[in-house]
Amino acid sequence: MPSCGPISAMAVAALAPMAPLGLLAVNLLAASLATSLAATATRPALARPVALGALIQLAGRPLSGGTVQGEARLPLERAAGGDTPVLEFQVLGAASGNGPLRLLLDTGASSTMVTPALAQRLGLASAALPPAAFQLAGGGQGCAALAPRRTRLPDLRLGASGVAAGGVGQPDGVSRGLLLRGAEALVLPVAALPAGVDGVLGAPTLRLLPFRIDPVAGQVVLGPGALQPPPPRAALRLALRWHRHVPLLQLASAAGPVAALADTGAEGLFLQPALAARLQPLDRGKPLRLVGFCGEQPVLRQRFLGLALPGLAPPPGQPNQGLEGIVTANPIFAQLGVGAIVGQELLRYQRQLWRLDRTPPQLLLW
Repeated sequence: MPSCGPISAMAVAALAPMAPLGLLAVNLLAASLATSLAATATRPALARPVALGALIQLAGRPLSGGTVQGEARLPLERAAGGDTPVLEFQVLGAASGNGPLRLLLDTGASSTMVTPALAQRLGLASAALPPAAFQLAGGGQGCAALAPRRTRLPDLRLGASGVAAGGVGQPDGVSRGLLLRGAEALVLPVAALPAGVDGVLGAPTLRLLPFRIDPVAGQVVLGPGALQPPPPRAALRLALRWHRHVPLLQLASAAGPVAALADTGAEGLFLQPALAARLQPLDRGKPLRLVGFCGEQPVLRQRFLGLALPGLAPPPGQPNQGLEGIVTANPIFAQLGVGAIVGQELLRYQRQLWRLDRTPPQLLLW
């Protein structure tokens, strides 16, 4: 099964002052926060961090997602200041005494990534990737200056401990956790990761198994257990397709369908300027500065009508308030051929069953 290449983190901060917060953060002035709170009936959207987990590999050998065995059912933990799920793995083997490994669950990451601090803590050997043989695209203009390294993660367990010698899955059918072996990762410095997070778990591993993110039950389930109970017949079924090792879907707009990256690691909804120009704005927007792996670029934070997941009802309490988007001329749009990046702005309220393990892949929402 094909595996994938690297990830991204982009921070969005107010033009003044700038203070990144979490994976990619938005720090707004107090007056702006007061205005947004008055305009939003339920959730103060502008006060939330906004993250975009997408840095696309353009060239070079894809990294391996490893192999998975068993299943894990865990309480749903969100990243500090955001909504991206966090998975805490136990490290097995010689490095087991060096603490857990905490990764964001990121479908928009074309590879798994860990920080240099984590690699040092676990004593992971790594090899440099020559720029001519390994190319990236992401936010800003400085991708060519990145110097990623390749490493292999130790065996990792997610979920219950105390696995017997027979392995993760026991004869009685009781799940003893999910075992991940042989996964490769990029080693990259990511200063804006949320507190207590060591990197991201990307599409190479996530496409090996079904997984469910359930904000109603407060659970995340990976492996065969994610299929039970079955989704309701009325669940929204979205067809996905792979491009550059990340999943794409289609949004509905007044001008017709719009291709978009399906990214659980994006805290917001990112829009290409050409798409935003075809939508109905609900406010004048707020200029921001986006800070990413590849440098900085100006963006605009604005609410719009006229864009949705086909068949998806508006979030609770917000039937006519539109969607909050981050308008940016990010190079990822052109590299993927998409007009938007769909993240937690559309996903955070939905029960989600991701079938990246299927051909073709599929996302179910209800």
